[in-house]
Amino acid sequence: MTKTERTLLFNICVMLFNVVLGLAIELTIVLLLLYVLPKIPSIADSVPSRTVLPFFLLAGLFIAMILSVKCISWAVKTFHLEDKLDEKAVKRYIQDDSNNLRHL
Repeated sequence: MTKTERTLLFNICVMLFNVVLGLAIELTIVLLLLYVLPKIPSIADSVPSRTVLPFFLLAGLFIAMILSVKCISWAVKTFHLEDKLDEKAVKRYIQDDSNNLRHL
């Protein structure tokens, strides 16, 4: 396989991972909001779930993005994929303090 083919396969796997991770986090937030929060009297009486749901979902998207980048950069470092993928793809996930490609 060439670097381009490996990078394409890597990007497809990253996309699938992002979708699964995002859905899992959003589903967890919705279930928490719908089933756990109404059982806490001080929260259930103050704000309806429909009002805070968009804010919780937006927070879930940010959490999913942060976790995704951390997990993918960990995988690239752990499995030594720096030299097997295109430099542009690796640069997106592994950067040092001076924003240069880190060679391990």
